[in-house]
Formats: sequence, C-alpha cells, structure tokens
Amino acid sequence: MNNLTSLPTLLSGLVLATLVACASTNPAAPTGAQVSDAALTNNVLATLAQQKDINPATIAVESYDGEVRLSGFAASQQEMDTAVAAARSIAGVKVVRNDMKLTEEQKK
Repeated sequence: MNNLTSLPTLLSGLVLATLVACASTNPAAPTGAQVSDAALTNNVLATLAQQKDINPATIAVESYDGEVRLSGFAASQQEMDTAVAAARSIAGVKVVRNDMKLTEEQKK
C-alpha cells in the first residue's frame, strides 16, 4: 500500500490543513481590539476641531498604546476641560494626560 494514500496519512493531512486554515494571523491583536496610535491621534484632533469652544491650533495631541497626551495652551479652564472630555470620548482612548497650560493672560 502506498504510504501517501493510507487512511491515517490522509486523516492527519486533513486535520493539519484544518488547523492551519483556522489559525489566527496575529493572536496578540484580535481584530478591532486596538486602534493604532496614528488613528487615535487623528480621531482626537478631528474631535477637537469640531468643538466650538476650542482652538485646536494651540493644542498638540500625541498617542501611545491608548494613552493620549494633550499639550499646548488653552485660553481658559473651560477650554482645557472641554478638550480633555472630547479626547476621553474617543473609542480606544484608555487614559488622557493633560499637560496643557493656561495662556499667560488667563493666569492673571
């Protein structure tokens, strides 16, 4: 009997083919589980730009592994709070670190 056509060899081949076909391409990152840092930054920037009480030109956004850092300047505490709340509302954001400063004239 030919070794390639024996029943155990055929069954083993089918099991192996099934396992390979069902294997995940990247088990560490399931589909849709994480948003890339660049996409997260862009989503936060777009949301900041849509807020009427925020000047997005004065706020910088950086993202790493779900942590978003806001830096730059805000004209008021309200603007700062609105920016933080907007960043927190984005899917994929785990933590928002507020490193923004009030403009000098607002500190007086």
